Amino acid sequence: MRCLNAELELQNRLAEEAASESNQIEILIIYQKEPHAGQMAFKNIRQPESLEERIELAGRMQEEYEMPMPVLVDTMEDQSRAYFSELPSPVFIINAQGQIQAKFPWPDVDQIRDALAANAE
Repeated sequence: MRCLNAELELQNRLAEEAASESNQIEILIIYQKEPHAGQMAFKNIRQPESLEERIELAGRMQEEYEMPMPVLVDTMEDQSRAYFSELPSPVFIINAQGQIQAKFPWPDVDQIRDALAANAE
């Protein structure tokens, strides 16, 4: 299993590669409830209590991890989970017609790269 920083570095590289491809792929992050607030590497992070705090934390995450992809911030009710999944960090490959082409429970760069390659064929 890769460590968090290595995984984020690979995700960032994949986002940059996707943005430069002619197939017009865009990778987005939907920031929801912080699943590890107060735990492990996130022991100094508290759960945001307002949308403004959540937006601030999402911006901090994007800046600290140098994430090139846009970060969308979900409502405090995490409404995107009703549309996409109850998983904490799901990944969806959505084609230009808005159809889900692939779904993963976690942002595994190798799986995403393979799905994007298959979708481009």
